[in-house]
Amino acid sequence: MAVTLFFSFIVATFATMVLIPPLVRLAEWLHVVDRPAARKVHRTPVPRLGGVAMAIGAVLPPIMWATMHSRMVGFLCGVAVILFFGLWDDLKGIDYRLKFLGQIIAVLIVVLYAGVVVRYVPFWGLEPLPDYVAIPMTVFALVGVTNAINLADGLDGLAGGITLLSLGIIGILAHPSGDIGLLLATVSVIGSIVGFLRFNTYPARIFMGDGGSQFLGFSAGVLVVMLTQQSNTALSPALPLMILGLPILDTVMVMSERLYEGRSPFLPDKNHIHHKLLALGFDHYEAVFVIYLLQTMLVAAAYFLRFERDWLILSLYGLFCLALIGSLKAGMATGWRCHRHPHQGAIPVVPGWIQWLRKDQRILRIAFYFAVVAIPCYFFLGALLVERVPKDIGALACALLIVLLVLYVTRRHKPFNIVERACAYIAGICVVYLVQVMPGALADLSLYRNILFAAMTVAVAIGFRFSKERFRVTPMDFLVILVALVVPNLPDVNIEMGNAGIAVAMLIVLFYSIELVLNNFWRRWDVMRLTTSVTLAVLGLRGVVGALT
Repeated sequence: MAVTLFFSFIVATFATMVLIPPLVRLAEWLHVVDRPAARKVHRTPVPRLGGVAMAIGAVLPPIMWATMHSRMVGFLCGVAVILFFGLWDDLKGIDYRLKFLGQIIAVLIVVLYAGVVVRYVPFWGLEPLPDYVAIPMTVFALVGVTNAINLADGLDGLAGGITLLSLGIIGILAHPSGDIGLLLATVSVIGSIVGFLRFNTYPARIFMGDGGSQFLGFSAGVLVVMLTQQSNTALSPALPLMILGLPILDTVMVMSERLYEGRSPFLPDKNHIHHKLLALGFDHYEAVFVIYLLQTMLVAAAYFLRFERDWLILSLYGLFCLALIGSLKAGMATGWRCHRHPHQGAIPVVPGWIQWLRKDQRILRIAFYFAVVAIPCYFFLGALLVERVPKDIGALACALLIVLLVLYVTRRHKPFNIVERACAYIAGICVVYLVQVMPGALADLSLYRNILFAAMTVAVAIGFRFSKERFRVTPMDFLVILVALVVPNLPDVNIEMGNAGIAVAMLIVLFYSIELVLNNFWRRWDVMRLTTSVTLAVLGLRGVVGALT
């Protein structure tokens, strides 16, 4: 199971990343772009076909590895319907009633065909709800969650990051049950989001569009129902409110304000939580970071309260909602602003010493050169000291080495292109996988390996914070550091390939360390070319020798 989940994440991530560049060009050619408007925060047209890449990336692993029972088939068919209507809306713009029709069709597929139904609710006890109550309530809930995530898609990386956090806790809570179908679908959607956020963090190169945001909302809603109603019924039925709490709160709050003011609840405005944070003076990425932090608080509460009584979960969620709404209203009423205007003489939120470090660049230089040394060390030692290299990995390494050598002859001293990046990433994936599955002499060095990756995590964080160039601070940094620090320390996640959680966390840190080396002022493209080539050569040679002996 672990190997399947591991490669499902990788396939979904890289399929999404590979599809996005051509979709950007296609969207520009078809003029499928999100144009600036009064209620929007971007100032230039942005392509909005990213949802197509995410959906394709997410469904590939289930198609390749999942058992096609009715639940999985229903989920995949529902995704196809949601994507069709969402893409139709992105291309032509459709009436909201037609959009609702598509959502209802998709939800009815998973409810009636796949049997994904909410039968247990808070305060109802152990008796399941009758169908005439359960089915309409499930349809209403799933359509509501689909639109809640759709409405939350207002800033770069916002909907993707929120859904990523929700799906992360779904995967963690589903793991003890061993529900491979639920885990495979969850990990695949997570991988597609990670691949998409590579291009969507501020400033975004592509938007997910209605197709993407509805796909995420539909997926999150269906998977959380599978978790609490089928996979692990010991969990509180009130838990979905915590897991999906922020988008639900945002939707209820906005629609209530519109109805109170006598307006249609479906007309867009600038009353969402992210709009209020921007009005309070937060920068774009700061507003997204704050929302990520709030959603992290909710999913952390969901984890620790997973077996608690319904009244406690609902009470704490209610207090959270009141505190957030009260804070926003108090900030607006008192005129508080995160960043005051420079002529008022206020000290900016980012302290002066951080500004000085950013200008000085010494700490960034230290982090950069540490990454330049650490990456080759891990690649070389991993390739050399693992117990053995399977012949299929050896053959893959040989093929990639040939590609790299051809590119090296033609592109020496030039920036890395997407093919070279893919080769470096795949080499890293192979090394991390082999170290986890068959560590050999490295088995006794796990402590030093963990120390190395902890230091690389710090180097990545420094690179994010102090770089003046493309490798800059974004809300994605928060997700990367959160995964890298939390996943390896979760209880009860040891599985047959060593620890898939640790492997994924290490891959994330490794990939961003590579980006640190490639995108900073002191770029060392040829160092990374040499590192990748030698690593692939060692893996290829060991794979061939192993096959012959």
